[in-house]
Amino acid sequence: MELSQTTLGQNEKFINIYIRFFHWSLVVIFVILFITGERGDGTDMLHIYFGYLLTSIIFSRILWGFIGNSDALWWKYLHSPVQVISYLRNIFKKGHRNYQLHNPAGSSMILVMIFLLVVLTVSGILLEAVLEFEGVMYFISNYVTDSQAVIVKKMHGMVAHLMLFGIAFHIAGVVYSSYAYKVNMPLMMVTGKINFFSKKEK
Repeated sequence: MELSQTTLGQNEKFINIYIRFFHWSLVVIFVILFITGERGDGTDMLHIYFGYLLTSIIFSRILWGFIGNSDALWWKYLHSPVQVISYLRNIFKKGHRNYQLHNPAGSSMILVMIFLLVVLTVSGILLEAVLEFEGVMYFISNYVTDSQAVIVKKMHGMVAHLMLFGIAFHIAGVVYSSYAYKVNMPLMMVTGKINFFSKKEK
């Protein structure tokens, strides 16, 4: 979707409250999980509690992508590799750009991060079953060998660190989009409104 300052008012709501709540909840929860995971073995109750909280909001977001408002639907995030490559090739070219809520690069990065978070949550719940012998996947603990449990644990840690790269790319994309589209992207995710920078702020 492409919009310009002339076609969209400053005060028009654009990001609904659920998406904003999901975004900032995810930020807080992931930080807590990463810290508790790094300082221990991931079996403390705080890590497990927030792990289930992460699972809840991730799967609620997946559901919202099918039944939510139009701008949250998953098909809006789908772009072909050709579109993504073409977009990336042109990001440093000068010239006017209309604002895109779902640009090819940003949308693809979000899909990658959602996928990583699904892997992270499922592997975490599986680890609770095979290491603590409890949790919603306890029934599968008897079918997982010790060597398989080690592999799952390593994968869980690897995906958590891969998320850091995803977050870095996401932040870089936000900075670029704020500059290219002259839109205050972080503020938009707080207020839900498109906030174009004025000429004085350029």
